[in-house]
Amino acid sequence: MAKKKYSSELCAALAAAAGDPLLKIVHRPVRYENGTVLPIDITGVLPAIEGRAELTVDKFLGGGFAGQVYRCKLTGLDLPEDIPGLERGKLYAVKIVIPPSAFSRWFRNTTYWLAFQGPFSSQVNHGACRAGLAWQKLVRQAGLIKFGRTTAVKDAYASFWDANLNAYGEITEWVEGRMWNLEADEDIAKRFDWKNVPLEETGSPEYVDKRRFMRDMVELMHDLGAPEFARQYEWSTMKSQPNCMKRTDTEDGGLCAIDFRAGLALLPWLPMSPGDFKLIFDGLFKRHTLVQFDRCDLAKMDAFIAQHPEVFEEVQPMIDELKTQDRAYRRSLPDITHHGLRITFDKALQKDVIAGLVEGYLADDLVDEAFAEKLRQGGLAFSFFHLLGAVPVLGKMIRQRWGSKAFRQHMLGIFTKPDYFKMAFKARAAHDLISWHRAGRTDEARTRKLAEKPGLFFLERFTVGLLPIGLHRLALRPIIAWNGFVAFFKFIYDFARDEAFREKWFLDQVAEGEADGMLSKEEHDHIVSIIKEPYIVKYLKSMAVHFCTIPVTQIVSVITGGFVAAYVLSKGGTKTDASLAFAGVVALFQVTPISPGSLCRGFYVVYLMIRERNWRDYLVACPLSFVKYIGYLAFPLQMTTTYPHLARFLVSLRATSVVHIIPVFGEHGALLEHWVFDLFFNIPQIMGRHTKGLLTAWMLLGMAVIIPALFMAESAKSWIGLMIALTAVFICPRILFYPILSRGK
Repeated sequence: MAKKKYSSELCAALAAAAGDPLLKIVHRPVRYENGTVLPIDITGVLPAIEGRAELTVDKFLGGGFAGQVYRCKLTGLDLPEDIPGLERGKLYAVKIVIPPSAFSRWFRNTTYWLAFQGPFSSQVNHGACRAGLAWQKLVRQAGLIKFGRTTAVKDAYASFWDANLNAYGEITEWVEGRMWNLEADEDIAKRFDWKNVPLEETGSPEYVDKRRFMRDMVELMHDLGAPEFARQYEWSTMKSQPNCMKRTDTEDGGLCAIDFRAGLALLPWLPMSPGDFKLIFDGLFKRHTLVQFDRCDLAKMDAFIAQHPEVFEEVQPMIDELKTQDRAYRRSLPDITHHGLRITFDKALQKDVIAGLVEGYLADDLVDEAFAEKLRQGGLAFSFFHLLGAVPVLGKMIRQRWGSKAFRQHMLGIFTKPDYFKMAFKARAAHDLISWHRAGRTDEARTRKLAEKPGLFFLERFTVGLLPIGLHRLALRPIIAWNGFVAFFKFIYDFARDEAFREKWFLDQVAEGEADGMLSKEEHDHIVSIIKEPYIVKYLKSMAVHFCTIPVTQIVSVITGGFVAAYVLSKGGTKTDASLAFAGVVALFQVTPISPGSLCRGFYVVYLMIRERNWRDYLVACPLSFVKYIGYLAFPLQMTTTYPHLARFLVSLRATSVVHIIPVFGEHGALLEHWVFDLFFNIPQIMGRHTKGLLTAWMLLGMAVIIPALFMAESAKSWIGLMIALTAVFICPRILFYPILSRGK
């Protein structure tokens, strides 16, 4: 069932309304739509020449704390001389250093302010923007020494200032590639010796190769004097793995580091991943730094460059600019953990800090140019204005009204001019509705209705609009629940009865897997070619049964809960007691490993075994089918030896789909994804090889526990119960499955 897309045309119309030029203050866009044309002034990284360019947004790729990322086509270029790598008509990765999410923006800026007492520099400070890009280019050049190739690091071409979003941006190389294959590995223990195991001797060569590559990246950046940049490639953070990709656009197909912009400052009291504990410890006791972000050691950089002069000779002009820009960047922030008390008596440092902070105030629309000039003079006015930034919510409101004449006129118009109030009211509603429509809170028709009636929008926003998206939509249109119910059962009906429908669903899954890099072109073509084979047809029919059993558990749990609640009421219990009993029964059905739905699925597989008189082909699928949640992996696991690519793909697709819901750590390509795949695919495979031993061990364990208890049984009833438990739970699995497993093929 395809997810309904939002209307880009409607979002563009709302953005135009939000940016009404008749308003003194207009609402800036949160992000760009596909097809947007961006005319910008650019400055090259090497050479650092200025020119004009035009970017056309090809695709919005998402955004995090560090900013928002697009794939863009360079549709216009006007330079006094060439910047190597920039060519009209080619695709590029473009990052604009401002998150599209309001919460991400607030959290990022708050942690950065606590660390450095200023605005997020990579977004608003020219020196920070240029220094970051120069470091990326420098590490790329150093890749010749460490990896023997520059393609180990994504190239950086130019920086620019985006006046619409009020943020610096960067144009870098567009890398065609994928994260990693989730590999079928029957001996994952070899992976633990990742430093030494030969790649050809492990079933996880891509996993091991990436871990080694990321270790080498960390070592390289430490050697270069950029230890805080290395945080982007520390394996133990569990979220750094997507920062490097396996290239598919080069002959060697090597790994490539693609991200050098940290999103969050690392505070000693706020670790945000397991690896952060070690990083904090190293920062405090080895480098004597309280907070970490992107600070570097220029002396160590010079020493490294001096050891390899032939490698860095051609980038020397960029290195000179890096030193200048880095110094300007560091001196643009109060940063009391590094400047200490110098800022109280060093007049030159005070001037640089004030200039840097005022640059940030202008970028954040807190002040106009006239007031910015007053703040550049320093004094009590500047000090008070800066300290207001530490006051949540109210501080920003006061600073806007104090520092911007246009904002004061805007507020005056709202309170004194009815027509202006209506215009501002409508513009704000249009601005907020863009986010609602993109997120799926409102469909196109309702979005247009609310845009025309801003009063209704704000009433909804501060009532049902506070609910999660699904509940919000359901509260306004209960018919959505019925439509979803009908669509779900129609899908099940079509899937169960229509072979062509099942094949199309399957082929769509496979095509999606190739697009996401989970399957190679060769694997995709092979799977498509076997779509008519009997086992694949059988698998799809079994999926139909699985879909049909999905609602069984919920229906039975609600009916059972209803009977239990009625029983509680009949015995004189209160409505509260009955409600708790009902909720408890429903919850119990969700956590039990075997449920009515899984029993239906399991007995279906047993029926297939009996009908076909075929035991061996169902040895894995049969027991797993009885287990809730993972039972739908039964047939993919069963087909591991016959169709390894298909089995790996199906299990990775299902098992990781839930992981991707988890913020940050559930990102595609992150370590948690691989762990879940191991749990649902590799470990069951390993256990399958040792099933005989496990069954025997299980029987012996039961005998060791229950036989002594038989001698202590005080009644015949207890003795019989223990015997039944011993036989049914511990001895029968060994007796029933061991002969089957012992059969030859």
